[in-house]
Parts: sequence; C-alpha cells; structure tokens
Amino acid sequence: MRNVIMIIFIATLGFAKPEDYKIATWNLQGSSAITESKWNISVRQIISGENPADILAVQEAGNLPQTALPTGRSINQGGTIVTEHLWQLGSISRPFQVYIYYAQIDTGANRVNLAIVSRIKADEIIILPPPTVASRPLIGIRIGNDVFFNIHALANGGVDAPAIINSIFDRFRNMPNITWMILGDFNRSPESLRGTLGLETRVRVTFLTPPAPTQRSGGTLDWAIVGNSAGDLVRTTLVAVLMLANLRTHLVSDHFPVNFRKFGDN
Repeated sequence: MRNVIMIIFIATLGFAKPEDYKIATWNLQGSSAITESKWNISVRQIISGENPADILAVQEAGNLPQTALPTGRSINQGGTIVTEHLWQLGSISRPFQVYIYYAQIDTGANRVNLAIVSRIKADEIIILPPPTVASRPLIGIRIGNDVFFNIHALANGGVDAPAIINSIFDRFRNMPNITWMILGDFNRSPESLRGTLGLETRVRVTFLTPPAPTQRSGGTLDWAIVGNSAGDLVRTTLVAVLMLANLRTHLVSDHFPVNFRKFGDN
C-alpha cells in the first residue's frame, strides 16, 4: 500500500499547479560569517517548521550550510553554474531531506548568491542570462509544468525588473502548458512596475503582493508574479502574506519572509 501511495503522489506532481504548493521568498542578507546560523535556524524553520514551505527562494544566500551536500548534478549556462545539494534536516529514525539549487554568482564577497530550496526534486534546472549588462543571472526550477524563478533585481530602484519579467515571458512564449512564477526581491513596489510592462504581458500575469511592507524601512520589495506566456490569463488562488510574527524574532535580516499559499491554508 505504501508503494502505491508514493506512486500516486509522484504522478500527481506532474499535474500540479502553483497553488498546490506552499511557496515563500526571503532575502537572507547573507555573509560568510553568519550565514550558517541563518540557514540552520531561520531557513530551516521556514522549510521544516510549523506550516512549512514546499519551495523557498533565497536571495543574498551567502554560503550554504556545511550539511548541504552536493549530489553531483549541476548545469552551466554561459558561465553561471547551478549545483544541486541535498540537505538533511531529519534524524536517523525520522529522515527528512530537501533539495537546494545554488548559484554562487558573487565571487567577491560571496554574499549575493541565489538559492532555491525545494522539498521536491526539480525535473529541470533553468538558467537565463542577465537581462541587462548590470543584472544578475536568473535561476529557476521546473517541477512538472510549473516553473519557479528566484530573482534579485538591482538595488536603488530595481531598474532591471521589467527586463527580468520580459526575459522570462519570452522564454516560455511558445509553451502554453507552462505556468511560471517569479518570486524574490524586486527592489521596487508592484505598483511602480506594473505600468512598465507591455499590454501583452500585463494581461497574462497576476501580481501577488503582501498587505504590509516586506522591509523594515517600510518598502514592499518582496513579492511574486504568476503568468503564462502563451495561454489565457492565469487566475490563481494564491495570496501573499508575511510569515508569522513569531518568526521575526529569529530573523537577522531587514527583509521579512513572504508566504504564497491558498487562502485558508495554515
């Protein structure tokens, strides 16, 4: 019976929609000196604690925890490398592991790296080149027909955010079966970005914006967009909310984690 249940679960993932997942994003403000504790306390709590996320996009990821071991799977696109790691969070008696897809794009301070943590192994790792000369590469994972991108727009206004969205939109222009989700630190508000998009894009995307500022300074910078480049307008039941208040006492970052899940989910 157990094997039958597992087969049904795995098969179902191929037909899942973004709203079938609990998704989150967080700018970790990583640095080599303190990243380890942030991963082992705060990120661990988000991905394995109460009401855990299935997929977590991490900006400024710094270094991965030492217990996240490479699987040997990697992809190199234009010099940007994403490696797959397995992070053991359980025990011998109650094993639990998640996958981390990690791009070490900051070869200097090793701080502004990108990571996607997933309870589900990615069917495909995706790398898109920087959409502008100054931009960071775009990394994503595909699970079935759903693609999740982790993005970090440029500081001082996220001037490259429209180019990021257009790049992802164009990547799936001829793939009506693919629904994509862009989440991360846009470094600007949704209102300031919406009007910069062309009509073709605007009518095929849905903005998911939390009801409160996502940064201690008062800005709403961390949010998401769900879209389909070739199909009908994506109407999603996902809503954006800040993580539970009791998480904030454990966060050493000026950004709050943002959750995307169906209304009524715990």
